[in-house]
Order: sequence, then C-alpha cells, then structure tokens
Amino acid sequence: MEAFVADIPQWGREGRRIRRETARELARQLMVNRRKREWDAGWFLAAFMALGLMLIAPKIGREVTGAVLVGMGACLIHPIWKLGFAQEAPTVTRRWIRFLCTMFIGVIVVVLFGLYVWPPIRRHSLTAKERTAFEDALRAEQGGDANLEVQIACPSGDERACVYAGQFVELFGRAGWQIHPSVDRLSLTRASDGITALRRAGNKAQMAQHWDSGGYVAINEAHLLAVNKAFETLHIEIDSAADPDLGENEMLLYVGPEKDNESEPTHLSRSIEWFTGKRTGPFPQ
Repeated sequence: MEAFVADIPQWGREGRRIRRETARELARQLMVNRRKREWDAGWFLAAFMALGLMLIAPKIGREVTGAVLVGMGACLIHPIWKLGFAQEAPTVTRRWIRFLCTMFIGVIVVVLFGLYVWPPIRRHSLTAKERTAFEDALRAEQGGDANLEVQIACPSGDERACVYAGQFVELFGRAGWQIHPSVDRLSLTRASDGITALRRAGNKAQMAQHWDSGGYVAINEAHLLAVNKAFETLHIEIDSAADPDLGENEMLLYVGPEKDNESEPTHLSRSIEWFTGKRTGPFPQ
C-alpha cells in the first residue's frame, strides 16, 4: 500500500486523476461487499410464508393459500432486483433482462411449491354449479332400473357428516333416481372414512366369522359407475363395499367422517380406471 501511494504524483492533473479513479474503485468495492453482507427482508418474509403454508395450508383453504402464494412472489421482487447478478450488468437493458429471467425462475419455484402444498377441497355446502354438474352426471343414468332404491346414511354420532350427507337426497331425487327421503344414522360393522357405496354381496355368516372375508361388487354396474362419476364432479373419490343385508335392488351410500384428502384414488376408482382402459397392467389389488 505504501509503495502504491508513493507512485501517485502529489501534484498536477495526473495525481488528481489517479486519486479520483482510486476513490471510485474503493467505493465500488465497498458497495459490492455491502451487498454481499446484507440480506433483503423479502427473502425472510417469503421463507416465513412458505413455512406457514406447509403447516396450515389444509386448514386455511385454497383461496387464502393462493393469496399467500401471490404474496410470496411479490416479496421476491425487491430482493431479486437487488441481486448483484442484476445490478452489476453493464447496461440497463441487460440489468432488466437478468432481473426478469431471475424473477421468472422465482415464480416457477413458487408455483411448484404451491402445487406441493395446495390443499384438497373440504366438504362444504354445494354451490349451484356443483349441484348442476352432480345432477347431470346422475341424470345420464336416471337410476336405470326403476326398482333400485338409494338410501343415504351417516354415522350416528357425527352431526357434520349427516348434515353434509343430507344435501344429496335432493340431488338424487331431482336427477330421477328413487331415493329414500331421509338420511339414516347407522353404525356399520365395518365403517370407514369417506363415502362408500354398498351393494348386496357376500355371505353374512362367513363375514361374521372371518375378518378378511367379503363380497364381490360389480364395478361395471351402470348405477355404480354413474354415482362414481357424479362424485368425481365434486373431486371426491368414493369406494365400494359389500353388505349381505341389503336387498338386491338397494344401494346404501354411506357418508362417513371426512378424510384428509377425499380426492385421493380409492380401490373403486382405480378399478374403474382399469375397467375403462385408463389404467394398464394387472387388476388393482
């Protein structure tokens, strides 16, 4: 350093020029080092939002989750603009190009994260659009056999499930199906979460003595396919089960406690996909 200072002329224009250039270089290095040491608050705010969504996204619903994801993207604008990669560009045009490219990558990361934490649809009072889609899916079959009667049931101690189940009585009736006018409160021997369509099948005596016994429910039955398609319009995957106590022309639609994600495929939905050719390979087990 002393040798460098000694080489600078103490007087004249050349000395002043060298000292100005040296000052500018030192100032530039100080700004670069300062940017490297500082962290923009936007990074921390976006990280905080991401952590919060991972913990509570299923509880706050899709609309709030979407708003938080948009907020995450907005929080990234300022810190990405301040990145040395963008600020040290030789021209203003290149600075904007670098900023926009980096921002695009940031948006892609936010979108991928949003797909990961995106909450499933929770049970709710059906909208007019959802009711119409549900009825249209059922109306295509219209119950088929006029003797088929659908009974909707729910757990005896789950009031929320029973209230939700009550919506479907009207929808089946308006679609032309023969529907029992009330929701039964039942305690099934083999109850399960989610929505299950039960048909007559199996041997009652054998099922009472063996835990792994059951009955075969025809997955290609027109009524079952129509009910499955109707619930698919609500992003709900139903399952099927055998009940030897049901009549030959009866279908019991059991609305059990809500699952964490009712859009997850069930054995019935996988089997129907196999039957309709949407799934290849052996029959789902």
